[in-house]
Amino acid sequence: MIDYTKYQIKAEEELRQLLDSVSDILVLWCKKCYKTFEKEEESECEKILKILDVSDKLKGCEAIDFLCNRYLTEKKISSLFGSGYGIGVISCGLGIQTVSKIAESKGVKVFALADTKPQSGNATSIRGYHGITLGTEKCAGCGQCYLGITGGFCPVVDCAKSLINGPCGGAKDGKCEVNSEKACVWVEIFKRMQKQERNLDVISQIRDNNVFTFEENRKISTFSLSRRTENFYGGLHPYENKHITENLAIEKFPASKYLYIFLLQHTGSPASLCVKEGEIVKLGQKIGESSGLISIPVHSPVSGKVVTIEEKFHPALLINCPAVVIQNDFQEEKDSSIKGYPEWELMQSDDLTEIIREKGIAGLGGAMFPTHVKLRKPKNPVDTLIINGCECEPYLNADNRLMIERAEQIFEGIKIARKILSVDNVIIGIEDNKSQAIEQMKKLTERESWIELKELKTKYPQGAEKMLIKTTTGRQVPEGGLPLDVGVVVLNVGTVFAIYQAIVNGMPLIKRVITISGLFEKPGNFEISIGTPLKDILDYCGGGKINDKESYCLRMGGPMMGIIQTEFDTAVIKGTTGYTLININPIDVSEENICIKCGRCVDVCPMELYPLYYAYYGKNQLWDKCAEYKVKNCIECGCCEYVCSSKISIVSLIKKAKKNAYNKT
Repeated sequence: MIDYTKYQIKAEEELRQLLDSVSDILVLWCKKCYKTFEKEEESECEKILKILDVSDKLKGCEAIDFLCNRYLTEKKISSLFGSGYGIGVISCGLGIQTVSKIAESKGVKVFALADTKPQSGNATSIRGYHGITLGTEKCAGCGQCYLGITGGFCPVVDCAKSLINGPCGGAKDGKCEVNSEKACVWVEIFKRMQKQERNLDVISQIRDNNVFTFEENRKISTFSLSRRTENFYGGLHPYENKHITENLAIEKFPASKYLYIFLLQHTGSPASLCVKEGEIVKLGQKIGESSGLISIPVHSPVSGKVVTIEEKFHPALLINCPAVVIQNDFQEEKDSSIKGYPEWELMQSDDLTEIIREKGIAGLGGAMFPTHVKLRKPKNPVDTLIINGCECEPYLNADNRLMIERAEQIFEGIKIARKILSVDNVIIGIEDNKSQAIEQMKKLTERESWIELKELKTKYPQGAEKMLIKTTTGRQVPEGGLPLDVGVVVLNVGTVFAIYQAIVNGMPLIKRVITISGLFEKPGNFEISIGTPLKDILDYCGGGKINDKESYCLRMGGPMMGIIQTEFDTAVIKGTTGYTLININPIDVSEENICIKCGRCVDVCPMELYPLYYAYYGKNQLWDKCAEYKVKNCIECGCCEYVCSSKISIVSLIKKAKKNAYNKT
């Protein structure tokens, strides 16, 4: 495979001239991109020491992944400034410019110890564009790097005329005579050199400026960068395809003859069975009791008869798990435990929380965490409740339709949660691609001072708790921490609707709204009983294409985080947000290749991780190394896999890494 590494260390004579003028130097080197990732890189500092004996001057050597990623690089190297050392940079022009901008306010001198390698026949063509990140810095890959001479500004790309012999003399008030909105780069160069108390060496070289222009590329990059940096670092904008179901009203799904109710459909310990075969049960009757703090009961969604208790294929765990099979008698006879509390405002918070636990409410955004645990009085004070109405996963519209059609019930559910938590500050976050939902919720909230509706720029994975907290409050959940650590509780809109149902109507969580989308013949949004067999959904919605497993893929959830369904004798659980039937890419497009360190996964990771190492170490089963790169912090959003140019199944390797690195006996 071709090695597209973007730089090479300067020649011996040029290095000698640079380093002779420096007493002490700290070297930063980029660990290279666009190169097959088959082994860890050899230190570039070792290469310099082999060329020159400068060990007395070399005060440190730091390797940085994707040095041109300013956001992550600044976090890593800011503490290195202030030592009084000069900074030598071994990277392509983008990395050197990035370090120079970070160092500018510190008055630190930056030296370019490498030249950028051109990758196209014409060194000044647009094909020579380098780097993995979107930013204001550009590199022409011209093969000769002047950044050490010009204080980190590149006259080739930042001067409208690409002048490398000094200014043209036409600048007015520091602005370019060709583009009055653009600062003259030579004026900026002289300012920086003066600030660093350095002299500007004369540059002289004949250049072909025939085809050089970055303007169109700059427009695209600027637009993409503005979207990339909105709200939180990373993330992406996948094809949403929400138009398939966003205008389809919620329908009641036809009742099934048999239902499979799993005893484990929440985070934590499975419910303990409390019915037996042959027993007659009523709608809403408890059939599984919670078995600990992190556990909730499960209830019968219909009246009928327990015909068997057997193992069924669990749609989330992808293993066989105990399930209660109930034959529906279609009478819908309610259990005596179904009792509503419309005057809930007179009740104590602890009593309301206990009802929520007893009614089996879990997070309906997909995580299925027991809701009563979030609402218990925490050690740290909570001052903010965030209602998650983002539903950023492509194709899905269940939360969107709930907000459109059942806004008043959601609003009352929010008030119940607010009372339990005793908070004065409530924020509803809804992405701006849900205009009808925003309009409906705004009608209910605009006159209330204690609640704020925030219309958020659409971006995936905005609905992840840590991303949503940062976007709406500016607070950063600490590494390994929880929302409670920053005084926040986050609840999904479907969850607060379920809270309303539990408190006001006395109904346990036995139904939910899901989206059926993609290549189904009858897509839609359906209110459906927990335990409805997947086969019934496929029959009703026309999902016959699932039998062609080479061409089509069925996911429980959306295409990004949805779980591929390999067995169809399973059923809806509390965490089922929907089912999406999509095409599988042809093998010649999706065939997996070796990682080439393109850095795209790093650029889109909202958790600011380095997923390429999970691919590299995961394939080599070096799970402890994955732990070193903080794989535990990954939220498995799938952004890295979505953009991976080598089509590596990074998320599956991440899941294996978590299991093998942390679940040791």
